[in-house]
Amino acid sequence: MASTLGPLAESGVNLDLVMGYANPDKTVVSIEVFPIANARAQKAARAAGLSKAEFPCVVVSGKNKAGIGRQISASLADAGINVNFFVAQAHGKEYVGLFSFEAQSEADLAMKVLKNSLNGRNGNGKKKTKTRRTA
Repeated sequence: MASTLGPLAESGVNLDLVMGYANPDKTVVSIEVFPIANARAQKAARAAGLSKAEFPCVVVSGKNKAGIGRQISASLADAGINVNFFVAQAHGKEYVGLFSFEAQSEADLAMKVLKNSLNGRNGNGKKKTKTRRTA
């Protein structure tokens, strides 16, 4: 992982997410990073041997609250949207979830569904939760 992340670090790419894991047979290792948001980051990612993921993703971030994972998964299930994979974490009072889908059309629909489900307004009119596309 250190050698893969080297070109990104040397190029000043600031990553929000790094996931690394071995396949069950231990012959292949996968490393996933996010975001690769500009040409400099794309060049560094290619130098590291990384390639663009085939699956579109959506990031959900905001204030952590009990049941947010259930709310998200129920909203997606009620809309008939299958999740390819997801990773979520609460850190302090903040929640971040990364959701991957088979097709761009599913990611687009998930964005609409999650915005409707999660983006209630707080007392001063500001959105509580953000959703954004990763690619």
